[in-house]
Amino acid sequence: MTKALSSTRQKRVFASVFGGTNEISQPTPDAGFTAPGQRFGGPLVDISHNFPDALESNIRDEPRGLSQEESSYVRDRVRWDRSWHTVTHALLLPDFPKNLNSAVPLLPRKETLDPSFDHSLENVLYPGRQVPLARDTEDIVEWHTQQVRSHFLHQVLPIILHLRETQAPDPLILTSVKILETAHRQYLHGLGIIKERMDKDVSAPGMSMLVLDKFRRDLHAIISKSVMEPLSAAIRRILERQVYTILGLPLAKGNDKAPITPEGPGSEEASRQLLGLVESFKSVGLAGEKLQVSFAEIMNNSMTEYVYRGCKGIWDAEEGDAGASESAVLPRTAHNSSPSRCVTDLCDWIENRYAKLAVQVLSVLDINNKVTWGEKERFKEMGIGRLAELRINELFDIVKNWPHSGGALDDLRTAITTPQRRLHLTEAFADSLNEKLLHPGTSTLQILQTYISMIWSFHALDHSKVLLDRVAFPLQIYLCSREDTVRIIITGLLADPEESRTNPSTADKLVELAILLNSGAPKIELRANDEGLDWHDMEWVPDPVDAGPGYKRSKSADVIGTLIKDLGAQEVFIKEFQNIIGENLLKHDGTFEREIKVLELLKVRFGEAPLQACEVMLKDIQDSSRVNGLIRKNQSLQNFPNIAEITSQPCLNAKILSRLFWPQLQDDSYIVPSEIAELQKRYEEGFEALKASRKLTWLHALGQATVELELEDRTVVEEVHTWQASVIWAFQDDAQHSVEQLGESLEMEEPLVRSALKFWVNKLVLQEVSPSTFAVLETLNQEDRARSNAQAAASSSAANQGDGEEESAQAKKDGIEGGKEAMYWPFVEAMLKNSSSQMPLQQIAMMLKMLVVEGFPYSNEELREFLARKVAEEVLELVGGKYKLRK
Repeated sequence: MTKALSSTRQKRVFASVFGGTNEISQPTPDAGFTAPGQRFGGPLVDISHNFPDALESNIRDEPRGLSQEESSYVRDRVRWDRSWHTVTHALLLPDFPKNLNSAVPLLPRKETLDPSFDHSLENVLYPGRQVPLARDTEDIVEWHTQQVRSHFLHQVLPIILHLRETQAPDPLILTSVKILETAHRQYLHGLGIIKERMDKDVSAPGMSMLVLDKFRRDLHAIISKSVMEPLSAAIRRILERQVYTILGLPLAKGNDKAPITPEGPGSEEASRQLLGLVESFKSVGLAGEKLQVSFAEIMNNSMTEYVYRGCKGIWDAEEGDAGASESAVLPRTAHNSSPSRCVTDLCDWIENRYAKLAVQVLSVLDINNKVTWGEKERFKEMGIGRLAELRINELFDIVKNWPHSGGALDDLRTAITTPQRRLHLTEAFADSLNEKLLHPGTSTLQILQTYISMIWSFHALDHSKVLLDRVAFPLQIYLCSREDTVRIIITGLLADPEESRTNPSTADKLVELAILLNSGAPKIELRANDEGLDWHDMEWVPDPVDAGPGYKRSKSADVIGTLIKDLGAQEVFIKEFQNIIGENLLKHDGTFEREIKVLELLKVRFGEAPLQACEVMLKDIQDSSRVNGLIRKNQSLQNFPNIAEITSQPCLNAKILSRLFWPQLQDDSYIVPSEIAELQKRYEEGFEALKASRKLTWLHALGQATVELELEDRTVVEEVHTWQASVIWAFQDDAQHSVEQLGESLEMEEPLVRSALKFWVNKLVLQEVSPSTFAVLETLNQEDRARSNAQAAASSSAANQGDGEEESAQAKKDGIEGGKEAMYWPFVEAMLKNSSSQMPLQQIAMMLKMLVVEGFPYSNEELREFLARKVAEEVLELVGGKYKLRK
């Protein structure tokens, strides 16, 4: 017997090492153990009842060769084995039912248990007290746990895996939960019988609850590990649908225009279903970490989805929000400004729907660190952070859309409250500038317009201008490399704001600056004097923590002052201003109020001494009007008539300039008509009578003339340059002239002659009867008359935009390098076909400079004249300041 027991121990040791921990003890065979004196395999006899204490000594005295100690061991061992057999045989799990539609009875039924079951269960539960000498006893709870694991993995799990292959997500989850609930009831039923006996033991109160909790944790771990992975996709899909319905988000991800729906019966029903589903998951062991992570990811995505659907592209500022809850606590914003509509809606949605759902679900899950109502402010901060990210991505378009994007800037001002977010904003916007704006395909005018919008937008976003200084430096460097930057700025300052509203041709000017200048823009000197503290400013805020050491506070946007300060040296601005103001003074008549305003503006910035020449130029023009009137009166010269009152006799007006103070003016010498020469001689005599120490030098190429041509079937009136008037004057005596004849008779260079002839041909006044020979076109046929009417609007506005100096230089280039037109035109034509169907002048110029290998050497005025000829040839058409190919 001792040898058999030793062998049994060896087998158990071997099984514990090599047999694995998942093997469980099986019930003892029904044959049982034989009583002393009986064969093994005889009828089952409970020796605890058949051998009373009075007879135990007789058993020990039996001639079996056993000692008293060994006999006691055998007795306890037999009692333990028979009790283990009785309990395990009764608690053995039945096969899992195939049909779950009918009620499944729980086995074993208590009324069918053997009367000795309670005594056997006590022996198994408390072997140290009931059978102290029995060795190698086992834990019945551990045995039940192991058989539950085996039962679940071999019978329940295969059913769920089969359902996954055959059913849709909704029925799959519902059926799986029902299967798991049935398995739970059966598993807990067997453990409940054990727990009921443990509760009767007064020596270990509360032990049964610890055993039950441990069993549930182990069971839930098994289910979560084996079932959650196959069902995770279906569970996530159902959770996402329910969450999006509760929060009012559209389920169709591809439909960007789907609105956010308010709360209603549908969302309330979805909320009840979701909470019931989560409760079921918790009861069957599917509410573990994976479910919580999935729910957190869905809630995270839903917040991002709301921000993008509810706020993307909504930039207008609106007063209040009718849909926001009055009791909603909104986050504090910078500059004490009211939150925008998007921020108000977002905070209201988070408080009344998002946080409510999170609290309800996490309460059902019974998480230790569950969210409370007091933590909803953290959700609002998260939502505003998502809104800030969206607005940062949209910032370039927001800036271009100024001033119609005040609401979006309010959103950013609310969210950009930390140095880290401010740094992220400037870095992201700088990348957008380099990618979308700072490249050769963008005209200087477009870059300057964007820069002006940046100044306004960033001033609204951050009064300190720290953010603007960070993002503007690369743009300033790039603009300084453009040759036409300063000229466009000054031309914009001198533009007519009223004309920009009615004349599309001013679209290539920076008219915004003229509007600012005429609307009383803040004075530049405020930039240097407003950094002190204003004790009366109730909205004062301290300097930003990310401001540099040389930071100075400035309250005004000061667009004009910023452009003048950052985009050119003093000498560059003054020289360009001299050139442009000289062109305007010579080309136009009037009081020149805009020129005086800009001059005063530059004097504030640069001082009076550098701009002395400009003041002399203005004084020359003002004095010239008075001197011109005196000379004409003294010399009895005819008053210059209006166009409607032109007579057959020419008349002369002159502007008298101080030669040393004006920019170098190019002149082309040629013979003017004798009638004009006679008037000039008389004018000189009158001037010398007034200014005895001075002498006049006539600059013919800078003059202008009003010409009336009376032809057989029409009258043509044009405002032209003097060299164009001289050429057409030569045709009044002879109806036909060659280019060579005109050059000799007028002593004019051939390129200038050809340019003038081309101008009059475009006006349908002359025609080329043979190569380089032209004659007057007295009458027009029907086709020519239709062409004349069609080109009148485009040709008249473009032909006379340059001054005399530029026209003269252009005429020369047209003659000397006229062959290059055939090279440049294919580039222009390809641009308008492949890149964009219509382009402004500035963009065409930039594209030519980028595409032509040897560079495009002509100015914008020269390019405008070239395009004007193409318009006259009916190849191009000019609509709204943009050129496009004629169909």
